[in-house]
Amino acid sequence: MDYKQKRLIAMAETLKAYTDESKPGPWVVAYSGGKDSTVAFDIVVRSLMQLKTYKPDALTRDVYLTTANTNLDFVTDPLKQSELAKIKRLVEEQGLPVKIVEVAAPIVKSFMYLTVGRGYPLPKSRMNRWCTERLKIEPSQKEHKAIAPALTVTGVRMSESAARQENIKNRQVSEFFSDTEFMPIVNFTLDDVWSYLVREGMAWGDAEQLGQLYKEATGECGLRQRKAGADEKTDDPCGARTGCIICPVVKIDKSSQEFAKHNPWLQPYVGLRNLIIDMYKDERNKAGRMRSGKVLGYGQGTFTVKARMKLYEAVRQAERENEELARMHGVEPQKLIYSQELDELIHSQWAEDLRDYPWLEDQMEVGRFYETKIKGLREGYQIVWNIYHDMPMEQNI
Repeated sequence: MDYKQKRLIAMAETLKAYTDESKPGPWVVAYSGGKDSTVAFDIVVRSLMQLKTYKPDALTRDVYLTTANTNLDFVTDPLKQSELAKIKRLVEEQGLPVKIVEVAAPIVKSFMYLTVGRGYPLPKSRMNRWCTERLKIEPSQKEHKAIAPALTVTGVRMSESAARQENIKNRQVSEFFSDTEFMPIVNFTLDDVWSYLVREGMAWGDAEQLGQLYKEATGECGLRQRKAGADEKTDDPCGARTGCIICPVVKIDKSSQEFAKHNPWLQPYVGLRNLIIDMYKDERNKAGRMRSGKVLGYGQGTFTVKARMKLYEAVRQAERENEELARMHGVEPQKLIYSQELDELIHSQWAEDLRDYPWLEDQMEVGRFYETKIKGLREGYQIVWNIYHDMPMEQNI
């Protein structure tokens, strides 16, 4: 089955679900600006346009296009904002019941405040991404709760990965639906998605810029036409990671590195990401205690105030370099510490920590040797040599 047949089936399912009066209430479409959520939303929009033409009285259900702004996604956010403006023009011209809602975490849950301000540990793995929970999931869920949708439309696909396929199957109550979710492109392969974008574009414009973004983030792929058949692959040859520019979870961020080759004003942030990871690996930058005062041991615990101050200067330097390069290339600079309020909040947090939690100012003092817990064991310690103990002060920085 080619993408055209899958597209027609998806639109038929969309029209049937949208006009189902037994399940009243608005819809929410989760939109990231990436290829999958773009195709899923385009199917919804084209279905609404058909209703507008042939059965306008049926356009009684509001559709909320929701998207999260992390203030860290410097790769896709400029394009997403451009696409949202085009979508807004289209729905206004067509008179479609679509409302665009952008959500963001409160400033006290921003990544820069929690790390540079409060000294939070970096998210280390896909299973421990506290940043995703605070920056995307929580604000989106809060908005969705207020909207109380009958269904949430997503761009998930079976062929994304074996884990995603299993996750979808565990939720499905029918081919395209879970109890609360509508998945119009659940059976699309990667080739189907790109074929759709190449040949159909979107109702609000073509997909040239979106394809270029993926091409620049991988050094290959982008908009291309490939035949989808029985030997379709489940892996993603167009595997660009689009997201936060300083994401510490991925070990080697090839996507951002590739994107920065074509957009050199982002290069300072690629370097900053590596510096942040190195600083957090350095045991001297940990206070050895939790904020509560609980002793954890050398090289563990909250990031020290001194280290946070050093990290702040590195962030500001990267921002200055970004601004200089951006001006040279005729684009708008992008800041990690994006407002005066955030800057003041970071500084006030340092002052509070130095006043009320003095143990967070600097690293725990240890001698030539110190005891540390053996990783992977509930109980068990080892003696470690402190290589910095006998190092001259000017080198021990």
